[in-house]
Amino acid sequence: MRLTLTQGRCFYSTFMASLIDPASWRQFNGLALSDIANEPLPLKEAMPARSSERPDIIVIQHESIFDPRIFGLPIEPIVEAFLSPADGEFGRLNVDIFGGGSWQSEFSLLTGLSSASFGSSAYYLFKKGAGRFHSSLPRSLASLGYRTTLTSSCRRNFLDYDEFYGSIGIDERIFIDDFPPPFDIRRFEATNSDAMFLEAVIDAHAKRIANDPSPQFLYVLTNFNHGPHDRRLVPSGQFERERAFAMANLPDAGYAEYYARLVETASTWQKLKERLASSIAGRPVLVMHYGDHQPVLTRRIDRHLEGSVDSRRPFRTFYAIEAFNIPHLAPGPGADLDIAFLGTVALQRAGLPLDPIFATRASLLDDCGNTYFASASERKRRFHRTLVNRGLIDLKPRVQHAR
Repeated sequence: MRLTLTQGRCFYSTFMASLIDPASWRQFNGLALSDIANEPLPLKEAMPARSSERPDIIVIQHESIFDPRIFGLPIEPIVEAFLSPADGEFGRLNVDIFGGGSWQSEFSLLTGLSSASFGSSAYYLFKKGAGRFHSSLPRSLASLGYRTTLTSSCRRNFLDYDEFYGSIGIDERIFIDDFPPPFDIRRFEATNSDAMFLEAVIDAHAKRIANDPSPQFLYVLTNFNHGPHDRRLVPSGQFERERAFAMANLPDAGYAEYYARLVETASTWQKLKERLASSIAGRPVLVMHYGDHQPVLTRRIDRHLEGSVDSRRPFRTFYAIEAFNIPHLAPGPGADLDIAFLGTVALQRAGLPLDPIFATRASLLDDCGNTYFASASERKRRFHRTLVNRGLIDLKPRVQHAR
């Protein structure tokens, strides 16, 4: 029996429990959209670009990374520079999931929808939703001349990633088993180290843009901070001072391991920023980082806390936006966001035009605030009806042929 919990319109998903329901992967009937009105919402007019530039856009999903400060835990400068870059925009991110199901966050970022809107199908959208979603961030960028690339730390045969990502407009899909030598996949998969993976990703990107002036959209999926956190993945002798710092603030070995991995990621990114800056030769680049969900170890952190219970805290992670050669990006704290709006915000911060779909979605920011699915906005529900009526979301059952 698959365990899911809907609590105050908060969607909860547990990774391992869901995997024991293989029958759900064989359902090819239609999808049901829970928050949809009867009447459509007229679309806004397209919004023009703020600049003639077409910045490269790099979006990095950081597996299971959250900001310890949401639990009142202190962080060191190297981590603060990653989560809240002084020259970038940053804030808290609301996601639909806790503990697993990273692809649900990927779905929301790329389609501008909440996976929770699809009820019991939410966890299986990469299987059941392939070919059903025809408005997406990659498609919008491709219409502006962008080359679209996915680079994943998983193997190509992981779930239905290749098919789904192709169906929403990502043309080149690179998986960890596609990386050429000298990348050592066996060594990498022993830890899923961000130091190994992100270095290879940025090096490949630098080679890609060296002979291609086309604007690039690169979506990167990491896996380093995936649980369980009772495994020591950071090698002995590395980041021991930082591990001790975490233990001094919360006497939990799992949290200390999480924090040590986070420091490795932050340190790696600090080095790679310099490498990226030297390789882009003046190209404008927008980089967006975000955490896909909290790991289950945060339940233990909650038990250590004193004070009132915050039902939304398990669904909060972080986002951070950095820019190279984009002068109009205003640094500092940004608004708390829902992940369904993160792709739209990326387009806005890059100064790109918004088509009528994205312009209308941007207009919902004030209606929905930082909780897209939880919002009772009637305009959101009508917007969903518009997407269905225009064939941009296909809910219809699929014909099954007898064998």
